Amino acid sequence: MRKICISDITMKQAEGAALSFREKIELAKILDKLGADCIECAPIEKKKIDSLLIKSIASAVTGAAVAVPVELSEQGVEDVWNALKEAKKPRLQVVAPTSSVQMEYFYHKKAPAMLEIVKNIVTLARTKCAEVEFVAEDACRAEKEFLYDVIAAAIDCGACVVTVCDAAGAMLPDEIATFVRELREAVPALENVRLGVKCANDLAMADAASVAAIAAGAGEVKACACGSATASLENLAVILNTRGHSMDAAASIRSTEITRAIAQIQRMCRSKAGSPYDSGVRADS
Repeated sequence: MRKICISDITMKQAEGAALSFREKIELAKILDKLGADCIECAPIEKKKIDSLLIKSIASAVTGAAVAVPVELSEQGVEDVWNALKEAKKPRLQVVAPTSSVQMEYFYHKKAPAMLEIVKNIVTLARTKCAEVEFVAEDACRAEKEFLYDVIAAAIDCGACVVTVCDAAGAMLPDEIATFVRELREAVPALENVRLGVKCANDLAMADAASVAAIAAGAGEVKACACGSATASLENLAVILNTRGHSMDAAASIRSTEITRAIAQIQRMCRSKAGSPYDSGVRADS
């Protein structure tokens, strides 16, 4: 049975961003106890506050990996690693656009320059951390040859997880499945690492698209315990628990605890009055 890793991105979404410092730590503890394989934190923006939050989450989480995106610079890698290095399972994420429109709009770079940046930053991240994830943003709209080249290069430089993102959210489940199969065939090195997917929910089909990707060979999916921007952690856990055998796939989410845990997380994220864990101090204050 294939182990499917569930990586929760609630703290990167609007609902998670609105939580207080203390609530974010509590959220991480709940997800860890629930059996999430990875808990993702937002990137460092305010160095002092965000670094302290990452350090606090890293010390509070005992089972899951804790992942943080790095800025695409040497200093960006250093800043994140200094905050994350005490985690039991640290993961550095190198997030880079792979479509022409995003490369030029966000970084004013052409494909060859972006390829070199990815190589350099993944190589540097790997010298710091045993687990490095390369996240190919807007992968479904990238030129295929460039996408294949940059993924192969990231793996060669030390990435052990590669995630492809459907940022536009326009692909149907069967299209995502075909995309994943073609990717695995075009980049043989993916057989040696874990291939992940992140499906946007613009068409309200992120759950179905994520399941289709798993059936096509993906080994990790990004999901939210609270929020509708991507696949639902609860729905994916139920689907894999109920029908995972048909895909030779299983997740480690504790099904007996999921209803209570998700309800607790959603109350925390959505309550206008704040949760019992809210000290009144916001992470951005």
